[in-house]
Amino acid sequence: MNYKKTEELVTRGQKLLDKGDFKGAAKAFAAALAKEDIIQTRNNLASALFHAGEPRRALEVIQPAFNTDEDNKRANPFTYALAASIYTTLGQVGEARQHLKQAVQSFDNGLAEFYRARSQVPRPFLEYTVSIMRAAAGLNDHRQVFELYRRWETYHVNWENKFLAGVACFNLGRYKRAASLWSSIAGVHRLFAAMQQVAFLVERGVIPPFTMGYKLYDKEELDAIIKACAANKELYRRYLQDGYILMVLLSYILEAGEMQAAGIVAHSLVAFAGEWGEQLGWKILESPHFISAVKMAAVQALIDRGLLKEGEPFPMFIAGEKRLVQLKKTPVILEPDQELDAIVERAFEMRDKGQVDAAIKLLRDLYLQGKYYFRAMMALANLLRQKGETTESLRIMATLKEIAPEDPAVLFNYAALMLQMDRIEEARAFLEKIDREGLNEDFLQKLGLLELELQKRELFLNIDQEKVIKFYQEEEREEIEAKSLPRGPSLLRGLRNMPAHWLDGACCQYGLEPARLRREREKQLAEYLTAPGNLEKVVAGLGAGERELLKYLLQRGGWSRLNVVTRKFGSLEGDGFFWQEQAPGSPLGRLWSKALVMVGKADLEGRRVKIATIPVELRQPLEGILGIQVIS
Repeated sequence: MNYKKTEELVTRGQKLLDKGDFKGAAKAFAAALAKEDIIQTRNNLASALFHAGEPRRALEVIQPAFNTDEDNKRANPFTYALAASIYTTLGQVGEARQHLKQAVQSFDNGLAEFYRARSQVPRPFLEYTVSIMRAAAGLNDHRQVFELYRRWETYHVNWENKFLAGVACFNLGRYKRAASLWSSIAGVHRLFAAMQQVAFLVERGVIPPFTMGYKLYDKEELDAIIKACAANKELYRRYLQDGYILMVLLSYILEAGEMQAAGIVAHSLVAFAGEWGEQLGWKILESPHFISAVKMAAVQALIDRGLLKEGEPFPMFIAGEKRLVQLKKTPVILEPDQELDAIVERAFEMRDKGQVDAAIKLLRDLYLQGKYYFRAMMALANLLRQKGETTESLRIMATLKEIAPEDPAVLFNYAALMLQMDRIEEARAFLEKIDREGLNEDFLQKLGLLELELQKRELFLNIDQEKVIKFYQEEEREEIEAKSLPRGPSLLRGLRNMPAHWLDGACCQYGLEPARLRREREKQLAEYLTAPGNLEKVVAGLGAGERELLKYLLQRGGWSRLNVVTRKFGSLEGDGFFWQEQAPGSPLGRLWSKALVMVGKADLEGRRVKIATIPVELRQPLEGILGIQVIS
């Protein structure tokens, strides 16, 4: 039998299974099973067929495994769990429960065998707990899903165990336990952190309870659902009956922060999720946990459903307190108005005198009088932004954008607000929407300044974390290089320029226990390097490049310009700063870390120049050790 060929078929099938090509995977596994009949391949083939929508064929494939005593062909916990899932799909609940029970027994028996043999339980065997919990989830037996999680809590090796247990707890009304379970896997995907928040808000009565599905949709599936629902409201209503979809959308609202998109999602939930959506709408209005954009979206959805009417009071948490409010239409004034312009100019005068709060009050009062003057509201949004009150500024700007979506001033100020809120991609998107044709010189100049600031932030954003860390490390080291240093410094003078953690690193290299005080560490190093015999041991442990650099400096009186040294022996670039954790790579960096050479800036012919220098106490001993004869 060609075992290599069989392994290749199984590997190929597994890759296709992971990609979601279930028919292709089934074909590969079928070919592998024809060459070697083992339970793992049979399970894989049945799983591929099941996911390809052929449950009866999948059942036929695994049936022989229930009627054999051969170890490598006999059903294992996964086989029974898969059979339970298949029977659930076929509507045969009794058979499903029976096979689920056998899956649990098979897993427990397997554990007992491993313990009797005193061998470690292999990870693939422990992974069976996921399949068994999935089978219980398929039966919507929330209690059993959680009981299975607790039964094998010490054996779980897959994050999905905690996800499934969290869903079970959520559906059982144990919201705090669900939040705790999802919090523990928040590092796997940020969705789980947001789901934790949703669970807490359901616990507190802020979000109406709902039952969540166990099926995990990947990004492609969710994108396809959103695309399909965008053109079909009835389809969207049906999808909102899936508790997992509800959870994803609620998580998005909480995660999106001040984004207007959060309001769009909230509107769709309130408008299309039936009675539950209506309850959510009222709770959004009364809760301090939702931003104004989400509240306004909920108001509009309730109006669309005929549940709110103009002039009808309703409770709403706004401006830090719960109060009765009522809807009132305010006409937008777009045309120039001399009287209103005078008020705006007065607000600008107040701002220029440092009376920002008074300017904001003046413009707010204008709005409260029922005068929604476009220019005044733009000025109010900008004053709020400058004061750091970005939430209210964003609410006003979102309204102005709806009124005049292509207005250059609106887009410019929206981009500035996004930049201030560190939402760099959105700032770029708004800036690129501005049509620059016909704009005056002043406006173009402002655009250029905003563009420059945005580019700086994008540059920083696009640098990966490792590069950012390296950049700062290099900058820190360069600051040390720029410190004043005589051409012939004493050892203690040179050590004084070195950062404290470099002193620690040098002590450790020489087997010294670093003293508590910095001055004592400097003294430790100086005494060690000048003690008879120590310097010889240190030099004996140096690399060829380090020894050559010492000779080079000694032959030039013990020091040299840094640029000359780096041209010949390599620069300090890339050596970093935290040398006690990661030693420098260049010969010069390694010598500096050992306090044999120092780098700094010295006065030379009326200029400040970077130099590399050997401390004076070490020069003569090093000449003797390295066999350097210096001619005076």
